[in-house]
Amino acid sequence: MAKPRDRNPASKAALPISFETIQNDEIDAINLRRRRNGRGELPHARGGGTGAIEDRAVHETVGLALSGGGIRSAAVALGVLQALDERGTLKNVDYLSTVSGGGYMGSSLSATMSVTGGQFVYARGDIGHARDKPLASEVMDTPAVGHIRNYSNYLIPDGMRDVITAIAIVLRGLIANFFTVFPFVLLLAAITVQSNPNRSSLRVPDLFGFEHIDILGFDIPTLLPVQNFGLTLLLALAGLFGFFFWAIWRSVVHGGDESEFRGNATFIASIYLVVLAITAFFELQPFVIAGMFDIAEGGGLFSFLTRWVTTLAAIATPIAAVVTIFRQQFGEIIKKGEASSGILKQLAAIGSKAMVWIAGAALPLLIWVAFLYLCYWGIINDAAKAAPPAAADRGSISGQIQFDAAQEKFKGTLSGDIRFQPAANPAAPPVLPVAARQASKDLSAKACAYNDPPGSSAFEKYRAKGNVSGDHTPHWLLSLAVQLSDTAFGCTIRRPMAFLYICLAFLGWFFSLFLSPNANSLHRLYRDRLSKAFLFDPTDRLRQTIVRNQASIDQGREFRPLDNMKLSQISAPDAPYHLINAALNIQGSDYANRRGRNADFFLFSPRYVGSWATDYARTSDMESACPNLDLATAMAISGAAASSNMGSQSIKPLTPTLALLNVRLGYWLKNPKYAAGQGMHGLAGVTEKGRSLVNSLPGSFLWQEITGRLYENSDTVYLTDGGHIENLGIYELLRRRCRVIVVVDAEADENMHFGSFIKLQRYARIDLGIRIDMPWDRIRETTLAQMKAEATGQEASTPRVAAGPHTAIGTIDYGGDQKGYIFYIKSSLTGDETDYIRDYARRYREFPHETTGDQFFSEEQFEVYRALGFHMTYGALNGDHKIEVAAQKNLLTFKSQVSKELNAVRKALI
Repeated sequence: MAKPRDRNPASKAALPISFETIQNDEIDAINLRRRRNGRGELPHARGGGTGAIEDRAVHETVGLALSGGGIRSAAVALGVLQALDERGTLKNVDYLSTVSGGGYMGSSLSATMSVTGGQFVYARGDIGHARDKPLASEVMDTPAVGHIRNYSNYLIPDGMRDVITAIAIVLRGLIANFFTVFPFVLLLAAITVQSNPNRSSLRVPDLFGFEHIDILGFDIPTLLPVQNFGLTLLLALAGLFGFFFWAIWRSVVHGGDESEFRGNATFIASIYLVVLAITAFFELQPFVIAGMFDIAEGGGLFSFLTRWVTTLAAIATPIAAVVTIFRQQFGEIIKKGEASSGILKQLAAIGSKAMVWIAGAALPLLIWVAFLYLCYWGIINDAAKAAPPAAADRGSISGQIQFDAAQEKFKGTLSGDIRFQPAANPAAPPVLPVAARQASKDLSAKACAYNDPPGSSAFEKYRAKGNVSGDHTPHWLLSLAVQLSDTAFGCTIRRPMAFLYICLAFLGWFFSLFLSPNANSLHRLYRDRLSKAFLFDPTDRLRQTIVRNQASIDQGREFRPLDNMKLSQISAPDAPYHLINAALNIQGSDYANRRGRNADFFLFSPRYVGSWATDYARTSDMESACPNLDLATAMAISGAAASSNMGSQSIKPLTPTLALLNVRLGYWLKNPKYAAGQGMHGLAGVTEKGRSLVNSLPGSFLWQEITGRLYENSDTVYLTDGGHIENLGIYELLRRRCRVIVVVDAEADENMHFGSFIKLQRYARIDLGIRIDMPWDRIRETTLAQMKAEATGQEASTPRVAAGPHTAIGTIDYGGDQKGYIFYIKSSLTGDETDYIRDYARRYREFPHETTGDQFFSEEQFEVYRALGFHMTYGALNGDHKIEVAAQKNLLTFKSQVSKELNAVRKALI
């Protein structure tokens, strides 16, 4: 056993928790249940000479893994659990490892067994009912099964009322994100307006409004007589010579022998390219805004870019809405196209990728358009087109002359009206000379340039000062800005829009300080719905008074909820040791991204919480540090499939859009590294002072999601669906070197490519040095034939009905002479299923692999998947079905070992 950890949070000598310590604590918990069930106790794990995972001995433990797949997987898992219990096998399970939808039923099993003293409440009869003999067929619903079946449509169990509630919660999250992001847009708009206060300054090369910048004795306007992109041009010319001299220097000094990677010159060149790109983007803004003025006056030579930006945003917005709603379906189309050789599926995948990229650009484009309009409304149009005269174009003069003969004088009167012709080319906006522009800026810099005319409103005072070129600004917005500046300064200022933007930005930033990362996401809604459906006390019905004529099917039949049951409250003597798998998103980490995974395996269990990247903390410490962490929260995190960052399944073009739209079921959890104040191992260990200051800024969690800069050493870490890294839940059982692993694979796999299992094989080989041999060819062939026959309805092509195989038994090579075995149950069809299963398959061609995006199951849909799970497992354990077995020389030893560890497999093998 490892030495106890230093509990002092300030101690810098605190030791990491070794995996050997974790597994030995788990074995202590497992032995409590083994002792109750009359099974032999397990010895503690002993590491090899290096203490590495691959040096440890195989443990005589049985693990049950329930895969992800939403409510579909939960229904199949329920049938499998019923069959395992019916054959007396469930009591032999030591570890229960769950992911996503498998975690729905796994968590329900752990909770109900904990409160009933180890009873399996989903079997026939009431709790404590003694069964005199095994059933040879499926079982009738118990009240607990009926409860879950009633909530198979768990997201909206009350129909339209729940839909409206969900919409309100989504809108709340959107508004919270708006107040987090938009202050920065307003601040940038205020800087742009202050730097370019007039339309005439949009066509002058400057730096944040400063035109007179001496470069070798020249001003920018003199040095670069261009209207736009002056600094970009200057930097590009400097870079042209810089790169040329770099080439000469490398040739003369080093002769091309110096390494190109991570050199100082290479680093400087990279920084230069980034600065050039940022400069070009900033100088693009005045160019586009000037185009907006041109469009307002009937067009212009350079307005094409402005029209293109707004048009593209208008086109991309509806595409973004469609892709966001059906993102999972688009992802499945892309996966199928990449895995298929068919031209149509490949074209569909290409089209889906294009739509995803367009959708990903839509929201950033809309934000950019909003920024442009904010700038456009705040800039004074000092070059507005003159209005044409209302009277005649030419002037006129008239008069009267009289002659006085006596006086010999002329006397008379002369009156006239003089008008001037407009300029020959009124469409061309005049550009003020530099001196005039500077005078305008000097005037604008004064808060009160004139005395306010008495007896006028603030807006009238503003107009009286000659600011009549704000007609392109919405009247209500300009009035608000003028009134605000008048209230703040006691007089109106020349640039009230910039002041308004700054005030609104500060106000939004201030209120965003009170926003917490999990309060306004969709996580809590999802967590509460799942908890209502799957976490309940089957021994305690709510004492409700049945109200006559009240339209509620749940009166008097609801169980007491277990919403607040802690992970540490899962009873070790009564339930298998539960491993709830999630994905730690660390897209910004070199540790994860050198392998392209973007994530690490994160674990919740009754005694420990954490991952290899963050290391582990005791569950009691985590529950003290995070009061909201409980079984329901861990279950929801494990099934948080919809997110902007999704580990190895992240759709990078959609990451900013999904984050801004609050499409987030993931959860921000305090880093286990800091749960009890201890430092962890060198892979990711940092001290308290070493953590990034970015994590303490308001809205930092949202910015990290938008940019994908997620790290394992942050104060809080972002967790999502365990299927975002491994969807079967086998990985953690392999780490514990279980002798026998029972796997329920109920993921959506229409083409029967066994994608998640193949990925697991790769992870096991790379990370753990473990090889797995699994014979699944017959399962694939029979299922694809049955699915095709049921979908086409062609009796002549219907394949022969077969009793299996739905299952296979593979081997685990732990290294050396250490072996283990996998009993693999795959959602499959062989033609011997019950009538209502085959009838459903005939009507729905994708069964039993319907999309995971469908989380609104009907009674029939839930039942066919549950019945299929029971049929596959019971038939295999009872000896009615064929089982594919991996070829081995020591087959007799194999049979004997499985018979000892998993008694229910005996009939299927002997």
